[in-house]
Amino acid sequence: MSTTASIFKKRKIPYTVIGGSKVDRIRKQQPLLTVLLLNRGSRFYRREKLAQLQGAGIGDIVCVEGPRISHDIEPLSKEFPQIRFLLLQQQATTGEGINIGIEETRARLVFVLWSDMELQSMPPEDWLGLLKRIEQQQILCCAPRMISCSGQHLPEVQLPALIKGKLKVIPRKPEQEETASLFPFDYCGVYHRKRFLLSGGYDAWMANPYWQKLDFGMRCHLWGERILYRGKVAVRYSDDIVTEDSSADASYKLFYLKNMAVRFDGEMGILPSAKRFAYCLRSDSPWLEARNEFREVQKWVHQNRYRFKSDVPGLINHWEIPE
Repeated sequence: MSTTASIFKKRKIPYTVIGGSKVDRIRKQQPLLTVLLLNRGSRFYRREKLAQLQGAGIGDIVCVEGPRISHDIEPLSKEFPQIRFLLLQQQATTGEGINIGIEETRARLVFVLWSDMELQSMPPEDWLGLLKRIEQQQILCCAPRMISCSGQHLPEVQLPALIKGKLKVIPRKPEQEETASLFPFDYCGVYHRKRFLLSGGYDAWMANPYWQKLDFGMRCHLWGERILYRGKVAVRYSDDIVTEDSSADASYKLFYLKNMAVRFDGEMGILPSAKRFAYCLRSDSPWLEARNEFREVQKWVHQNRYRFKSDVPGLINHWEIPE
């Protein structure tokens, strides 16, 4: 099956909304923050998680669920009437769920968390000040400090490198605030809603989470956006971290064409036609299908040509790596 539809045709996943105040949905003033909670793992402690988040008082809460809806959603919506539950009616990728959740909320900032994560406590005045700085500095995403269930600090910052012409992503434990990261670890971070929507969000047709995150982060950096580490915000896992598959697959092909194959001529991004033959030869798609894949992505690059501020070699050459 061709993967080219992902570039132009945005998937429309039907969903319903349960709970949440009607006043919140129609108010003219945008709230500062919404917590977007993605469901993963055991549901046993879900009530406690929601109570903890609501008790923290850091912002509105939106939960993304589905397509298999748990029997406890209705009682939870009655117990927590201010929390909104987005019930997806079709299977969606993680990035697609985030896209829908961020589009649904009206907050200026959105904090994406998983249900198996616990936000570490922080003084309210420090938290508010940090959010204000993120908004004022127009940072697309701030990635928090990640702590394993055993209490170990994880290498949440991802640094890019080119080794013999091939992209290498190097995980690192940052020692400085505002260290640049290629993408947010496990999708987790405080997103600037307006800048996120302008970036196009996550490619919903990339089924592989690793390449979906890498595509999002690389595109954002190539378009001049920033993804920074903010260690003052800390998140701890309550379970083991799932290992991701970084092998080349259909998602990788899209990532390659949309990012690695693009060249910047000083004014705009270009996907050179000279790369078509090599792509068709090496792609595992049939020849005509591979040609169509290349052509569709080339159109996408041309439509967004002035969004590009660099290409991958230029980006990595100027990447600031802290000592």
